[in-house]
Amino acid sequence: MTVLRELRYATRQLYHSPWFTATVVLTLALGIGANTAIFSVMNAAMLRNLPVPNPQELVYLHVPSGQPNGAGNTGNSTTSFSEPVFEDLREDHRAFADLIAFVPLAIGKTAVRFGDSPEEVEGDMVSGNFFSGLGVSLARGHGLTVEDEKAHSQVAVLSYAYWTRRFSRNPAILGQTLFIKGNAFTIAGIGPEGFFGVEPGQSTDLWIPLQSRTDLNAWGSAPENNTLYGTPTWWCLELIARLAPGVSASQALAEVTPRFQSVAYTGLSVPDPKVPKVTLALQSARGIGGLDSDGNYRTGVTILMALVGLVLVIACTNVAMLLVAKKSARQREFSVRIALGASSWQILRQLLLESILLVTIGAALGWLFAMAATRALAAWSQIETGLAPDSKVLLFTLAICAIAALIFGLAPWLGALRVPIVGSLKTSASTAYRSRSSKWGGNVVMAAQMTFCFVLLVAAGLLLRTLENYRSTNLGMHADGLLVFGITPQKTATTTENLHFYRALLDRLRSLPGVDSVTYAENRPGSGWSDNNAAVIDGVSYTYSEAPVRSNDVGPDFFHVMGVPVINGRDISDSDTEASPHIAVVNETFAKKLMHGVSPIGHQLGNKFRRTIVGVVKDSKYRSVDEDPIPMAYFPYTQVQGVSHLEVELRVRGQATSLLPSIGEAVRSLDPNLPLENPMTQQAVFAQSYSQQEMFSRLSAFFGLLAALLVAVGLYGTLAYRLGRRTAEIGVRIALGARPQQVLGMLVGESMRVTMIGVAIGFLIALISAGAMRSMLFGLEPRDPITFVGAFVMVVLVSLAASLLPARRAASIPPVQALRTE
Repeated sequence: MTVLRELRYATRQLYHSPWFTATVVLTLALGIGANTAIFSVMNAAMLRNLPVPNPQELVYLHVPSGQPNGAGNTGNSTTSFSEPVFEDLREDHRAFADLIAFVPLAIGKTAVRFGDSPEEVEGDMVSGNFFSGLGVSLARGHGLTVEDEKAHSQVAVLSYAYWTRRFSRNPAILGQTLFIKGNAFTIAGIGPEGFFGVEPGQSTDLWIPLQSRTDLNAWGSAPENNTLYGTPTWWCLELIARLAPGVSASQALAEVTPRFQSVAYTGLSVPDPKVPKVTLALQSARGIGGLDSDGNYRTGVTILMALVGLVLVIACTNVAMLLVAKKSARQREFSVRIALGASSWQILRQLLLESILLVTIGAALGWLFAMAATRALAAWSQIETGLAPDSKVLLFTLAICAIAALIFGLAPWLGALRVPIVGSLKTSASTAYRSRSSKWGGNVVMAAQMTFCFVLLVAAGLLLRTLENYRSTNLGMHADGLLVFGITPQKTATTTENLHFYRALLDRLRSLPGVDSVTYAENRPGSGWSDNNAAVIDGVSYTYSEAPVRSNDVGPDFFHVMGVPVINGRDISDSDTEASPHIAVVNETFAKKLMHGVSPIGHQLGNKFRRTIVGVVKDSKYRSVDEDPIPMAYFPYTQVQGVSHLEVELRVRGQATSLLPSIGEAVRSLDPNLPLENPMTQQAVFAQSYSQQEMFSRLSAFFGLLAALLVAVGLYGTLAYRLGRRTAEIGVRIALGARPQQVLGMLVGESMRVTMIGVAIGFLIALISAGAMRSMLFGLEPRDPITFVGAFVMVVLVSLAASLLPARRAASIPPVQALRTE
């Protein structure tokens, strides 16, 4: 009953101080909510396990050194394996209870059709033990089997999310036919809710057994180049394993490495004993894995977590100072209660109840804020599996709340015990108990807030200037007015049939109203994909380190459509067919670095298929906005074997996306099964290449502004409280001849001295720690002077604004009124 009575009393205390309660609750909500939202990203990126039984037993197989010399891959050189390697390692049950293979049906999405509606989905081919090895129980129907894999059965399992999104959870869908790239598959089962597959960070919509059909090749690759079962040197499969019972990852690695190093050279020449053997590594199936191959994502999330932690510290110190100030106003109450026999424990319990109430309300609002924020973060962070909070996020939030409640209860309690009871009962405005230690402690807290604020603003400034550099970078082309989408023919079996399809599509698109020009590209500029090879110039072969060349197979008038200037020679044209002499166009960097000042025109590229260089173009961005110039070669797609998928680039008039309906009709007139794959503007493609950096920049800017706001509120509240206690002193100074301007200068000067100390410490911390952000920056150094000066100016302005208001009010009080203040 005593606790209930004290709880009611605590509720009344907060109810009768609405402005104080609202300020504390909103401050806590912003601090706790921001930390919970960012921790949700960190949890998904680094901590979250797959939603399967015993997820700690799952490991991804990686090849840190890349494939053996002579082997090919799909661009994922550290995560891909050949089919013979998979077949051999799956037999080693001493290391792995199950070894599971999976591979996307396309580089992007895959064309499917149910009824008359074509669309694109994320689809994987998997080994027959995919669901059984992971321990996944299906929501409906049955999964895949090893027999399905060996027979290459045309059955499919849909994800629960795709079943919900596309079929509204209709159970009658089981047994019906779904066309995948024009091939009929029977829907056999529905995956469990919350299971998105094993591709790190991605949400897979459907799974089918590994196929031997050439039109369902791994990664959508043209069969003329490689096939899953017919090219033993093609490393295209990704592998995940469940460790054998009682076997650790290190033990499994030691057991399987010799076997791996033996089978890895299947189909290749005998390895050179002087060259180190290919290596194997096991990585825990936790977090985003392959989405963060360079580690920059984890670095960014870790830095964001540190920044938002500083915001929480600022918020908590603000609340603590407000509670200490409120404690001072209630000092007589505490002294009376102690004089009447109340123990220090009873006082602490009362204060703890009040802080628990404040923290509970603030945490509830913060949780709502975090739920809204995570939806936006899921899109920005490129984690398709979502950021829904799990038990780790909940425990993290509860831990913050518990620590905050304890601090907010102890801070005013310790201060209350240090005040003499008699002095407190006799106190007045002019004789209020003042302690040098309490004033010094308050200054330390304010200086610390300035330090944290300065560090946050420097981080935000660096990332915002990086974002501006991304946006203002010269792409080397006119990306405005370009619309791009992918297309993959489904009724063609040979290169000749593919070329006929693409010529017919080109003619139809050129005739559409609003379309100025059309061309093709094998790899969409700005998408991150590229073909990389060592150069062979005039019959002389170079190593990749000596002469690296990126290439792209493109359509006629490519440079005209893309707005890339031709420096010398000519563009690729309609007359460059499969029957005409093979040609190439190179970029400016190719001419400078590989031709050493000699004009490339007339020289030849390639070994088996020699191509005469007929043009030189200006450098333009290919993989991403932040790439450095690299030698580049462009080949007519008509003169390349095995072209199956192409990206269509259209220069259009007016709103680019408004033409999509008419473009879709033109495509379906050739094949009703074909969807437009990932249509968007070319400008948006390049923007996607720095979308992670944009997320980090926006969030850091928000945290920096939030920190500045919290510091301003805290500084204003602390100074207002202090100056309120010094009203009589100020009145005496003015009565003895001090001018209001002098008093104002004295009060603001005291605040600015604390600010300068905090900024000086923050400057040193930012100077030392800025190097950790180097991998997140583009176009500027971590110790950028403009950013540091900008952060300094902003902190000074915040401090001045927060100091001037209470100082001017205190300096303007008439002396008589000030001396009468009680």
